[in-house]
Formats: sequence, structure tokens, C-alpha cells
Amino acid sequence: MHPKWKQKKNSIFHPAVLLLMVFTTSLNILLSMLMRATGLPVYMDTAGTIIASALGGAVPGLLCAFATNMVNFFLDGSSIFFVSLNMLIAIVANAFFGEFSTYRKQRKAAKKKKEWTPDSQKRLVDLTLLILVFALIGGGIGGMISWYLYETPSEVPVVVRISRWLNVHWGLGVRSCHVVSAFLMDVVDKAVSVALALLIISLVPKKAREWVRMSLWRQKPILMEEQKGYNKKRRIRMPISVRINLILILSTFLITLVALIFSAISFRKNTLDSLSECAKQASYLAACEIDPVRVDAYLEQGNTAMGYTKVKQRLENLKNSSSNITFLYVYKIEEDGCRVVFDLPSTLSDGTFVEAYETGTKVAFEEEYLPYKEDLLAGKMIPTVRLDDRFGSFISSYYPVYDKNGDCVCYAVANVEYRLIILILKRYYGRVLLLLAGFLLLIGAISVLTTKYRIVMPIMSMTVYADELIRSRGGADEANLEKIEELDIRTGDEIEQLYRAFCKMTGDTVYQLNENQNKSEEISKMQNALIITMADMVESRDSDTGAHVLKTSEYVRIILQGLKKNGYYAEKISDKYMRDVEMSAPLHDVGKINIPDAILNKPGKLTKEEFEIMKTHTTAGRSILENAISSMEGENYLKEARNMAAYHHERWDGKGYPEGLHGEVIPLSARVMAVADVFDALSSPRVYKPAFSFEEAVRMIQEGSGTQFDPKCVEVFTESLTEVKKVLKRYQEI
Repeated sequence: MHPKWKQKKNSIFHPAVLLLMVFTTSLNILLSMLMRATGLPVYMDTAGTIIASALGGAVPGLLCAFATNMVNFFLDGSSIFFVSLNMLIAIVANAFFGEFSTYRKQRKAAKKKKEWTPDSQKRLVDLTLLILVFALIGGGIGGMISWYLYETPSEVPVVVRISRWLNVHWGLGVRSCHVVSAFLMDVVDKAVSVALALLIISLVPKKAREWVRMSLWRQKPILMEEQKGYNKKRRIRMPISVRINLILILSTFLITLVALIFSAISFRKNTLDSLSECAKQASYLAACEIDPVRVDAYLEQGNTAMGYTKVKQRLENLKNSSSNITFLYVYKIEEDGCRVVFDLPSTLSDGTFVEAYETGTKVAFEEEYLPYKEDLLAGKMIPTVRLDDRFGSFISSYYPVYDKNGDCVCYAVANVEYRLIILILKRYYGRVLLLLAGFLLLIGAISVLTTKYRIVMPIMSMTVYADELIRSRGGADEANLEKIEELDIRTGDEIEQLYRAFCKMTGDTVYQLNENQNKSEEISKMQNALIITMADMVESRDSDTGAHVLKTSEYVRIILQGLKKNGYYAEKISDKYMRDVEMSAPLHDVGKINIPDAILNKPGKLTKEEFEIMKTHTTAGRSILENAISSMEGENYLKEARNMAAYHHERWDGKGYPEGLHGEVIPLSARVMAVADVFDALSSPRVYKPAFSFEEAVRMIQEGSGTQFDPKCVEVFTESLTEVKKVLKRYQEI
């Protein structure tokens, strides 16, 4: 948990964030206005965005970028279409300068050393790469967007000179020169912006930086190490933050997409109608300029006819008054085609120049007008037609010119290039998509801000400390309970109510757990005392076993610890399993209570019949412990006591008793007890034999590895001989 946390007011945007946004947005706008006033070929409208991202995180940076472009929209209408690029710069800046970034770690390390180090050199390289990335976004992508929207090169003198140099020396096209020169100029812009941002950031006190960083939290912040630990342990397929953000962003995107599709369809129709109306109006106005009485004279005499030049000039003025009109001409309709009365030279949208026809030239009917030939010959009005010829596609409008008798003498024709519609639609789609990208980034930023600090972090914090509480033992419960209460979650909604209920439930649970633990410890002590008492009752009948049950219990503990240390049987050996086996080890010979004293304490070798009776102590022990287990509910340690009592005389090679089990079919606790039991029998005196030396007993255990004993149990036993010696020596001194 962060040590300097102080609970702030329950608001979405803390005053610290608002203050940061106002300062950085104002800085961007003032610098941008200053650059415009001085005529310098840089924008300087991202320095504040970089500062906001570095100090406050991605969300303040994104909001600063969005606000900057919205304000600049009133100064420069085109800036709104580049809002998504400035927001991308905010995201990159946060990744680079963020609280947990590699750059910040290197900077802290360099401050401690106070000297030029390889890390310092790497930071300089990283800053250079950052500037290039910023320039690629602002200049490279921005240059391509600018060309896409306007299809005109920059008019900034420095950029023009760079473009010309690139065109002359590198042979690049106009578009490529525009993009490359914009990128190069933006390198300078972003270098100055980054330098200014670093200077201002260095002047901000550390306490102020922490104040801004912590202002978004609705609780006591949790450290990054705790967050990483949570992410490693919880392999969640899809976190709740991702779900919420996906739902919000996708729903917003789909709604916007539907609106965009309908608006695009409507805009396309309106554009077609508008350009068609433009063609109709142009053809009508052109028809008004024609004197129907002099049409034949125009055809016969051409530009020498009286008034011809004046009419042609008025037609040129009419054509030039609208950038949408591509062709404007006058035709006289005849049976075998159209005769040109007036025609004007034109330039297509792709720059192709088209010469005008000479007056009187016969032009064949276009295929699209063949269905209207009779109407044209009759001098009737016809609808606008989409015309496809060698120059491209056009919307064409014919307007008749009538004489005083009502006879049609010619048609004034206006053509609008269809490519203009495509260009208009392309620019429209481009602008809308750029705006959509900016708004989606903004909505996504606010969504991430809300879900992270108001949903994800509170739930993660409660989960982290709940896990610690579950894993804790003894007095750690109260310490973890205090941590949970110190979270002080204040989201002002259901999450806060959940936290309050969680605190109460946790407090009650801790109290109950402590009560249960105290009772469990008392019961455990009583059980251990009963086990030792039962074992002593059995042992007291055997005159030679000495402290056998106590020593074997310690040997069992040593072997189990060795198995766990070496990673053997990891799926089986848990802390609980080890406690159960060690606790119940003294009962492994409980079945001897059924063996007659004459056999149990016989000083000589047992007969075959007596040995068969002696072997029944394993099955007798199993029966005794199974009866005890059946009287108890749930899992309990007596199950391992039963396994040891029944099978501690089984052999690894299957030649043991009572059932002749072999290998890992024998319960692990019984295999461990087999080594402990035999070693104690070898190293202790009996009525029928003296004790073997420690070395001899160990050698005999090693010889039994793989035949009588589990090789892994023997391995860890021999690795722990120092501890075994201590146990043996301690009980020999008693």
C-alpha cells in the first residue's frame, strides 16, 4: 500500500487532475498561437500533452490532447481532424514516461549514481527514438492525412523548399515529398516539445507529482508489486475491466457505425442531388446567354459572327464561377449527331487538360443519350444522365434554347465530373472516421479511468488481502484485517457498500477463525496426548523398544522434509500431510496390543507359528484404527495412522506382509515408516540382539534400497544423517 495516501473527495475528476489539464491545455494553445503569430514552421501543441501523460497518466494526457484540438478548432478548422494523432502521442508518452516505465527506472538509478553510465546513454537513445515516434505520428501519419483530405502540398516556405530539394535530388513525387518534409519538420517540433516537457516536469516537486498520480484513486493505492502478484496468481480468461470496456466501446462503435452508414448514404444522395442541381442550374444559365436568332450564324461564321466572342466570354465566366462545372458547351441536335455551337476548354480533377471542339464540329450521340434522341430532336426537356466517355464519368444536364416560335434551336449542356462526388465522399468519410477515432479514444479513456479506479482496483485490493488473510496464521489475521480496513474504499456506489459489508464479514470471520483455532489447538494437544498415551500403553508391554515411538516419529519427520526439499512426491506431500503423518506415527505398532506377551517379549528367535502371530499386529492395528475412523466424520489424520499400522512391513519388491504390496502401491506414509522403523530396530538393542553401530545400520538401510525400501526415502534419509545422529544421540543420553 502507498504510505502517503490521503482520502480525497469522491469525484470523477479530482482538482489535481483538473488543474493539470487546464495548465497543459493552456500551454499547448498558447504555444500554438505563438508559433502562428511568429510564422515558425512548427506547431508546439503537444508539449502539454506529454506533460499531462507523464505526470497524470494516459487519461489526463488523452483529455488534454482532445481539449487542445477542440479549442484549436476555432482557430484552425482543420485541427479537429488530427485529434486522434495527438491522443496517440498521449498514449505513447504515458507508456514512456509512466510511473512504472523503464525510462523512469533508469532515471532513478542514474540519479542515485550521479554520473554518466550506460543507462544514461540508453536513456538518451530512448529519448531520440521517442522523438522519432512522435514525429512519425504527427508528421508522417499527419502528412498523409493532410494530403488525403486536401490533396495539396504545404504552403509553409521551409516545407516547400525541403519538398523541392527532395523532388530534385531524390526524385520523389509530390505526395511523397509532402509527407517526408512534414516528418522532418515534425522531428524539430517534437524535439523542442519533448525538451520543454522534460524541463517543466523536472521543475515540478516530487510531492506534487505524487499528489497528481494518487488523485485518481478512490482508495488507498496498492503497490505495483501487489498488482503484479495478483495478475500472476489470477489467470482470469477475461477480466471485468476488459469486459466493461469492450461492451462500452463496442456499443459506442456500433451505434456510431450505424449512424455513420445512414449519414453516408444520406450524404451521398444529397451530394448527387446537389451536383445534379448544379449542372441543371449551369445549363439553364448558359441557355439564357444564347440568342436563339443567331445560332445558325454562330454555326456558319464561328467566332467571326457578331456577338459570338461576347457570348463565349460570358459562358467562360459562368463556368469559372463554379468549381464543380467541368464542361460547358452548346449543341445543335441533328439526325446524324450534334453540331458544336460553343465549347470551352477544361481541366479535369486529375489535372488533364481537354481542348475545346471547333464551332460546327459534328459529334456523334453518346450511347447514354440514344434513348432520348427523339426527345432531343423534338426539343423536349430530358432528365440528367450519367455519362461515361473517354474523359471519365459525368453528370450531364441538357437545357433547351427556344426561339420566339417555341422551336428548340439548340441545347446548353453542363457536365459535372463524377470523380468530384468520389472526392467529396472520400473526404467526408475520412473526416468522419478521424473524428470517430478521436471520440472513441476519449470514451475509451474515460471508460478505462472509471473501471480501473472505481471497480477493478477496489475488487483487486479486497481480493489480494482476502487471499493474504486466508493464507495467514495466528496473529497475522489481525494485521491483514487492519490492511483491509485501511483500504478505505470510497467510490460512493455499490462497490463501497460491498467493501463495507466485506470489512464487517472479514472482522467476524477473523474473530471466529481465532476462536476455532484456539479450540483446534486445544483439541490437537489433547489428541497428541492421547496418541502418546496409547503408544506408551503398547510400548510398556515390550521390554526392549525403549523410546521407539518417539524416535520413529522424528525419523519420519526428517524423511518427509527431505522428500519435500528434493521435490519428490510433490503432489502428495503438503504441510497438512506432513503434520498428519508425523502426528500419527506413534500409532504404527498399535496392533501389538493384541500380541501375547510371551511372543512379544520372547528373548530368542520366534518360531514360524509365533512369527505368523506377530505379523498379525499389522492387520490388528488397521482394524483398531478403522474402528476409530468410522466413529469420526470428515478427513482426519488417523487415515495415515491406519496406512502406517497396516503396511509398514510391506517391501518395495512386493515380498512383505500383510498383503504383499509393491512399489508405489504401498502408501507413502508406510514406505517412510518402513525406513524409520527398521533403522530404529537396527540401531537399538533388543532382547535377542545387541544394537548395530550407526554406520552399520545406515549401510544395511542402503543395501535395502530398491528391494525392501523406497529408493527415494533411502536417498533423503542418507542425505540427512547429521540430523539422524542428533536424534539417536539425544535418546541414548536419556
